[in-house]
Amino acid sequence: MIHAVRRRRTSYTRFVIGTAAIGAAYLIVQLPFAIYYGWKGKRLIPGKVLAELDFYGDKLVSLLAASGVGAGFATTFELKDFVPDAMDTLILFGESAGIGADFIGLLQEERNKITGFLNKGYIASGILLAACVFIIIVSVLSSINRTN
Repeated sequence: MIHAVRRRRTSYTRFVIGTAAIGAAYLIVQLPFAIYYGWKGKRLIPGKVLAELDFYGDKLVSLLAASGVGAGFATTFELKDFVPDAMDTLILFGESAGIGADFIGLLQEERNKITGFLNKGYIASGILLAACVFIIIVSVLSSINRTN
């Protein structure tokens, strides 16, 4: 059971980090073109190629970011439900087996640390959600720019 949770958590975590990395790479590629357009008032590459790239790239990255947000919140929620209960079960087994109070105290301390760590998962997913909202706003603006 623990291996299944670890494997699932790893794949979700990789997906969330991967979507954030793809979004960051897209931003790094787009940034020089946007700075040039803002500075000179004209496109670096003439024609509609860059406008099409903006339009479709923004749509793709916003969908990837939205799916990354969903995976991040789902993973954090699932682990926050499972891991503290598993730690409580270990504590109960330790108490019933007569394991020392020092070890039980250590397990309770680790349970609190794990809960705090999982709360940071919500914060990271919230930051990715904010990025997704901003990408959607940019996507709407690129749609307007494409029609002009």
